[in-house]
Amino acid sequence: MIRLSLSILAVGFFAGNTFAQLGGEITGESASSAGTAGASQLQGDSLFDGANNPATVLDLFGPRSRHPQARYRFEVLGRALRPNLTQRDSSGALIDQTVEDGFGPWLGMAGLAGDRAAWSLMLHPTAAGEYQALRDTQLEIVTVNPDGSGGPGHDLVAVETELLQIALDGALAWRVNREWNFGVGLSLRQTDLTTASATEVGLDQLNGAIPDSLSGIFGDLSWGELITDLGSARGVDAFQVNFRGDADAAKPQLFLQFGGRWEPDDRTRVGFWYRPPSSATNLKGEVDVDLGSDLGAFVESLESTLSVALLDDPTSHYDLKVAGIRLPQQAGVSCMRYLPQGRRIHARAVWTDWSASFSGWSARLSNPSNPEFTEYLGGDGSIDVDLGLSWKDSLSLSVGGEQDFGQRFTVRSGLGWARNPVGGAVLGGLAPYNQLHAAAGASWWAAPEGHVDWHLAAVVALPESWTSDRNPSFEDLSRDRYRQSVWSLLLAMTVSW
Repeated sequence: MIRLSLSILAVGFFAGNTFAQLGGEITGESASSAGTAGASQLQGDSLFDGANNPATVLDLFGPRSRHPQARYRFEVLGRALRPNLTQRDSSGALIDQTVEDGFGPWLGMAGLAGDRAAWSLMLHPTAAGEYQALRDTQLEIVTVNPDGSGGPGHDLVAVETELLQIALDGALAWRVNREWNFGVGLSLRQTDLTTASATEVGLDQLNGAIPDSLSGIFGDLSWGELITDLGSARGVDAFQVNFRGDADAAKPQLFLQFGGRWEPDDRTRVGFWYRPPSSATNLKGEVDVDLGSDLGAFVESLESTLSVALLDDPTSHYDLKVAGIRLPQQAGVSCMRYLPQGRRIHARAVWTDWSASFSGWSARLSNPSNPEFTEYLGGDGSIDVDLGLSWKDSLSLSVGGEQDFGQRFTVRSGLGWARNPVGGAVLGGLAPYNQLHAAAGASWWAAPEGHVDWHLAAVVALPESWTSDRNPSFEDLSRDRYRQSVWSLLLAMTVSW
């Protein structure tokens, strides 16, 4: 099976490193939650906290909320990102790469539905990013000198990605009694991705027979057998392929979300939620494949030496399909404790089942536009792709505290830790491997007769060095060395009436 470096699709599809991430999830959906590194979810300060636990939407309203007479809430949040990434290959050479700064808006609305229920609706990004790099790769067939000496030839490959994932979330929460709230949510997510990179293709996939002009010289061989024989002294068993593709979800993925909030006394709140795996969708797109740098150059040398025509065009267009993709299930628990003198402490733990979602993926490249590819590959020219994913489950933990200064000003801070979920092939700039996060924030509350609150938060994924695993689809990208930090700044406004 061909191992094609489309694992970037998988990394991008679920876990763009856009807004600083804790265990593959954005660190704090709201400004107040982000200011505690994701720990604060139960105070009822933001409807965006319902993206995790829909039961919290009801706490936006009522006698313990900041605006006890309000029946509606509108929120807008802007989140800016500045990543800092240094990347080196396995030899220690610095890679020329760029990770773009980012910005994303959050919009939401919530309201009471009677005295014991509330609803919310929000539109927000869940992943986005833009990354470019130039990689000096070693070719498999082509050597520096035509006689096979001088070592492997080299190619300069553009590695790029542009990712955007948007979510539309709705939630309904209801109060059972003084102690208990429950909630249910629905999330629709749509992803668009453009990517370019290179991969290694095994010679055993070149099953098409060589033409008569060559079989009279070399015998009845396939293209793969011919190249294997000619390169046997160097152990040649693959060739490099460059590609550029666009893909998106054939239909939005659907998440259900279930949550609860327990208030055993006036000083304590406990929240819990569960998100089952999403509905399945197919990732569909188009890929342009270029064989020119390695296999194409080899064939061109044969054409020159033997004065025969063997390959007019080393490029082809393919249809791409990755079937049955699901987003991972997740479970979490959070708690909050009111302390004297306007203090509150928060804690949260989240488990995400990345390993079940990021395994066993395969893709199908079909309908090549260039019939010559069929002659080289044999059959109908389709390619089965093993994406080689090996992500691990993540556990994230956050703790934070808040301090009120009078009725109109609050400061907060927090720390977060998460197990690095990334394994196998990765893409620099879109890998949430930073384990430690620190955050701080503040809120300026409206006067008793006012309606508008302001919130500010800063989150940093603390600098961390990490070495990637072996890349099963492209050895040149194996064991890259990264050092990354990510700064994220949030400004939010809430209007209650």
